[in-house]
Parts: sequence; C-alpha cells; structure tokens
Amino acid sequence: MPPSSGKLVKVGYGQQQAEAEMIQGLLAEHGIPSMVQRTVDNPEFLAAGPRQILVPEEAAENAREVLDGGEEQPG
Repeated sequence: MPPSSGKLVKVGYGQQQAEAEMIQGLLAEHGIPSMVQRTVDNPEFLAAGPRQILVPEEAAENAREVLDGGEEQPG
C-alpha cells in the first residue's frame, strides 16, 4: 500500500535493505503504509547501506508503537 500524499516522517532505520524491508513488512501487517529510502544516494551500494523507514505523518505515532513492541492492533 503506498503512503498517502501527506508529509512523510522517519520512524525507523535499517542497516541494509533486507532489514528495512522486514521493518516495512511489520508495519504493513498493522495496516501502516511506509516507504524505504536510502540515506546515501549511491547506486553502487545495491542492497548495502543504511535505509530510513518513512510513514505518513498521521501514522507516525502508531508506527512507533508497533516498532517499539507495543500491541497496537491493525486498523
């Protein structure tokens, strides 16, 4: 599910692409749209390198609860 057209905020961080995608999957399980963005714009890194996890501003609090291990339910 793509993020809404509003402002995006950082709620998480992955050391590399696979970790960022795992975080993105966890958020998706809770109905929170997200996107992954490289923190260093160097295509030669391929899957290596840090990634930010961004969500719509209105979903940031819920996303942080999920990532902190809270029991927030989908919807």
